[in-house]
Amino acid sequence: MKNRFHCDTITELKAAFQSTQTKLFQGNLVAAYDDLLEIFTYRLLSGKLIESDLDADLKVIQSLADLAALFGQFKAADDLLFSAVILYKKANNEPAADYTHLRRIQLTLDHSDLKLAKKLLKEMAPRIGDIIENMQFSSAGFTQWEAGCIWQNASSQDKTLLFTELYFVMGRLLCFLGQYGDALMALQRGLFYTKGENVPDLAKQTVLPLKLIITSTYLEKGDFIQVDACLEELQNQLDKPQHPEYLIRWFELSGKLNLLRGNLGKGLKQFQQVQELCHEFKSHRAVFRSTLNLANILILINQTTSAESYLLNAKIDQQEDTNLVRRAELLLTIVRIRSRSLELDTVPTVIEMRKLKQETKSLLDSVIKSDFSRQLANYLAWFEDRTLAFQCLLSNFSITEAGDLLLKLKNVFQFTDSELIKTKLRVLEGTYYYYLGLEKNQQRYLILANQILSEVSSQMEQMNLNSELWQVQRILGWCRTRLYYPATEIELLTTSTNNLLEQMTNTLAPEDQVFYLLNKWTADEEYIAAKINQLELMQSNLKSSFFWMRPWHWFQIIQRLNNLVEHIDKYKDVLTKRIVKGEEAKLPFLRPTSLWLRLLTHPKDRVTLSFLILPDRVLIVRTGRFLFDFRVIPNTTRLAVRNQVKRWYGRIQGFDGSRDSYANRDLNFDDGAYKAEMTSVAQVGQDVAEKLAEMLQIPQLLENLPKHIRGLTIVPDDILHGFPFAAIFYQGKYLIERYSIAIVYESKAKNSTSIIRPQTALVVGVSNGNHQFRRLLGVQTELAVVKNWLTSHRIHPNSLLNSSKTEVIKCLSQANLLHIACHGTFELNRPDQSGFVFISDNGHQEILSLRELSAIDLSNLHHATLSSCWSADHFILPGRWIVSLPETLWRSGVSSILGCLWQVNDKFAVDFVKYFYHNLDKYSQDEALHQTQLFFLKKPEYSNPFFWAGFNIYGDYTTLKLPQKR
Repeated sequence: MKNRFHCDTITELKAAFQSTQTKLFQGNLVAAYDDLLEIFTYRLLSGKLIESDLDADLKVIQSLADLAALFGQFKAADDLLFSAVILYKKANNEPAADYTHLRRIQLTLDHSDLKLAKKLLKEMAPRIGDIIENMQFSSAGFTQWEAGCIWQNASSQDKTLLFTELYFVMGRLLCFLGQYGDALMALQRGLFYTKGENVPDLAKQTVLPLKLIITSTYLEKGDFIQVDACLEELQNQLDKPQHPEYLIRWFELSGKLNLLRGNLGKGLKQFQQVQELCHEFKSHRAVFRSTLNLANILILINQTTSAESYLLNAKIDQQEDTNLVRRAELLLTIVRIRSRSLELDTVPTVIEMRKLKQETKSLLDSVIKSDFSRQLANYLAWFEDRTLAFQCLLSNFSITEAGDLLLKLKNVFQFTDSELIKTKLRVLEGTYYYYLGLEKNQQRYLILANQILSEVSSQMEQMNLNSELWQVQRILGWCRTRLYYPATEIELLTTSTNNLLEQMTNTLAPEDQVFYLLNKWTADEEYIAAKINQLELMQSNLKSSFFWMRPWHWFQIIQRLNNLVEHIDKYKDVLTKRIVKGEEAKLPFLRPTSLWLRLLTHPKDRVTLSFLILPDRVLIVRTGRFLFDFRVIPNTTRLAVRNQVKRWYGRIQGFDGSRDSYANRDLNFDDGAYKAEMTSVAQVGQDVAEKLAEMLQIPQLLENLPKHIRGLTIVPDDILHGFPFAAIFYQGKYLIERYSIAIVYESKAKNSTSIIRPQTALVVGVSNGNHQFRRLLGVQTELAVVKNWLTSHRIHPNSLLNSSKTEVIKCLSQANLLHIACHGTFELNRPDQSGFVFISDNGHQEILSLRELSAIDLSNLHHATLSSCWSADHFILPGRWIVSLPETLWRSGVSSILGCLWQVNDKFAVDFVKYFYHNLDKYSQDEALHQTQLFFLKKPEYSNPFFWAGFNIYGDYTTLKLPQKR
């Protein structure tokens, strides 16, 4: 037989084995595995396996088995190992036969086949006894058992190697059974045999995998202090090229510990590193396994779309490992249920709701029937996957099914000595009783839930289990509210719960924070939701009350509604200061504005629509002259609304219509590709606007308005700050064709009536560019248009072109009018790095940030036009609130702001601003914008909402009191 490695002799075998280790060191695991397979197959078939140096062949066996587990080549490797065992037995080489047999057991455990592993271990009983049934797990018990083990012709080194491997196998088997105390004793005993003189190399090579399984055992047991010590020790011993599979396992353990402690960002990053390593080493099974672990984490932080994408791309139907396939199918079911609870694209009809309920029930049934008989290699992961299934049932209020699953969980996992799993089981039990109390409306279940969760919360605090502790404290707060605990006690618990949530959220990257908090109810949101529930109940009772009592009940409803709207306004103000200014502002107690003042002073020709988007519903309040009512839209979730607006921005961000394109591309209305692109933008925009209008019930809100209403004032919330309401289609026309529209940040208007004094206009332009931002060649033309308009009103413009930030700040607080044309930049969750961009003649870049703007008193500034790119772009803070340039300026004292939600072509921006200023001579600010948008809408080349719909008036929309024209 031809052998390319020439491994007939021991010298050739060692050289061939060393070449495989070199490939391993270089990170070429696939080639190393193929070579080891060829070497071992040759040695086996040629009979050389039993003729020479045992240690050299066993090294090949050990490396081959380790890589086979990594690549999922269980059957091929097991067949070879089984053949080797037979050969060693025929040669009466019991030590070699049993070592190879133990490697088969390790491979079986890697494949999560506990039943076969036990069977294979019992086959060794003639030499080692029945250790599964009779082993005494103590030092004396180990010594007694070792003395009774007999192998023919076994040297002391052979016994050292065999005992090392036997204790390794014992420890893993016990971990499979959740018996972590005994497992640790066995594993530590195995580690003992790797120390001292004359220890064979194969036993020494077991040190790292033994230490890793010991670390894993401590983690699953819940002894996190020991885990920290083990991980720190191992970190200095692991080498990526030489031990890639061990490095992967280290990242998994460290990532899991971080997730348990609430360090979500670091944990997520480490599991992402695991997947990168698995891809790098081209192990399909390892990639699949890492995908499942990553998907599990993404489910926990509400990135269900990403989780589903990972699972679908994993090609579950093409995988051979049936246990991993079962886990993947369970996770895919769970992610689909979670997605349904987080997201509904539209408000469902009755028929759709029935269909949705049937589909969800079908998914839940598959969760309930999930297989408990075949477990994973990781006992904790096996438990936690079932925990996710339990939570899915509770979130869909399948209380009976959740109770059945809890009983099954307790029966299966009752014998473990893991404090972590026991604690988690108690959490499930307490949570179940809380939901059962709600369903049955029986206080005794709430008392039981409170008792269990109170006990377990102290344990979790000691263990530093922040992820679970946050959820426990949240449910405890609900329990105690319903059990009428003192308000001070509930407030302390709520503060602690919110602090935990904030700590965990801050560990995530800004873009992940938004997803994580989608269904997380802050204390204020829960307060608001409770008030909404009260309003709905009062509204329902109003219909059934005696007709002579209805006016009084109606008055009580609108009084409470007034208080709630005031609360929301104040909370937004406080949160903005907290984020933008970095202040630890507190919600002040202020007496609500008089209800009658709100109703009597509201402009008679306008209606205000105030939106509030909660995780599971939308509240809309309508206000007008003697009009004050509300509408709650259930099942329209925060995520569903965000996804619709995201579709619109996803389309326009791919379209180069920006003001940057002035120098690179003219608006070629005759170009076919340009027309097709603009048609696509319009179609997506119309589809999004129609769906969003349906979700928010805009037609129902507008259909009964009096004919004299000419304007709408919108108080947006969450992502609606970034949506162009002007583009909503209503009764066959754009909303802007029926109403002028203004955007405000509070439900009460703050309108200015001062006349602008001469010589107080500041006109700022930045035409320079640098490596990050292109030059804006249209700026000087735009500034000339603005200066001409100001001069015609006898207002002297203070013009600053490519000036420094310091000079602009110096002039800003003295100005009554501001026009600024420049680039804008937005860094998520970084108000200190978001704002106007100033670029000097030498390319030096400065940012006039939101934080700096918020510190300037701009109460003299009556109007600001922001002609910067994405000047009115809003970024979402974790939770519900939004911060933007217009809002920052408005809260700093600016009366009104004109800004655009997205980039538009520079030439169009100049024309738009010119026509807007022209209309200011005749109309109020909202009407000036209204007429400008209508003007361009009627032009065929600009009829696409992309051009005109993004412009908004923020704040005071009334007439700008200008000096008379010359």
